[in-house]
Amino acid sequence: MAFRCPQCKTRDTLQIELSLDLPPSRQSEEASLQVIACRACGFRSLAVYDVGRGDCPESESWKHIGYWVSPDAVESVSAAIRSCPEPRNPHCTCAAHTSLTKKDLQGSWRGLLELERGHTFAMRMFLG
Repeated sequence: MAFRCPQCKTRDTLQIELSLDLPPSRQSEEASLQVIACRACGFRSLAVYDVGRGDCPESESWKHIGYWVSPDAVESVSAAIRSCPEPRNPHCTCAAHTSLTKKDLQGSWRGLLELERGHTFAMRMFLG
């Protein structure tokens, strides 16, 4: 699955390089923190895929958002995800899951609050 790169604007070059499944939270049924990379220009950043909790099972809402972050932040998250023995297991208790899945007092995922980040961008996939 490839997306449009927000930096070079090339279609089908931005790919999910690494992914860490997150445990369900107050707002999300499922979510994953992703390291993304463009094979055309070398752009690297982070993205979050989130499936929200709907009022009825048929109304599934989801978001896939990219975040402009520093190269140090990308490397830090990449190293954490690589250290996880089970990145697809949202209930893994490794150090990476423990540090990257912190929740606030209301049970909501803290997200990328501890990382310095800039603007967001839509993860745009082109079919056909």
